[in-house]
Amino acid sequence: MKLKHLTSAEVKELAKLVQEKEELQEKVSEIERKIQTLWKVGIKVPKKRIEKTRVSVKRRGPEKGSIPGHLKNSILEALRKAGNEGLTVKELSEKLGVKINNLYSWFYTTGKKTPGLIKIGKSKYRIEESTVEPEAMEKSEKDEKIKNQK
Repeated sequence: MKLKHLTSAEVKELAKLVQEKEELQEKVSEIERKIQTLWKVGIKVPKKRIEKTRVSVKRRGPEKGSIPGHLKNSILEALRKAGNEGLTVKELSEKLGVKINNLYSWFYTTGKKTPGLIKIGKSKYRIEESTVEPEAMEKSEKDEKIKNQK
C-alpha cells in the first residue's frame, strides 16, 4: 500500500483501528498489573513460560525410586505388619505413597517370584512368614537401618 494513493476515508479508518489497538493494549497492561498484585498477595498464578525453562540443579545421591529392592522391601514390611488379614493394593498404595498402577505391575511381575507372598482375594495379598527366607528378612532389616541412618 502506497501512502500517495490513500484516500481520506482509508486514513480515517486506519486512525480508528490504531486508536482501538491502543485501547486494547492498555486493557491488557491493566490486567497484567492486576495479576501481578494478586500474585504478590499470595494467590498463585502460573508463571510465564520463560521462567519455567530455568535449569534445575541436580542433587547428589540416589533419587527416590532408584534404590534397588526398595519397593519390594517396603511392600513386604507393610504386609508383615498387616498380618494374616493382608492388604489390598489400594491400601498399600495409600500407605506407601506409591502409584497404584506401579503396585499392580509389581505384583504381576516381581510379586509372582517372591516366596511367601499369597493372593487371598481380588487384589488382596498377605505374606506367610514360614515360607519367607530368613536371608531376605535380614536384608530388609539392614536396608531399613541404612535408610534410617541417611
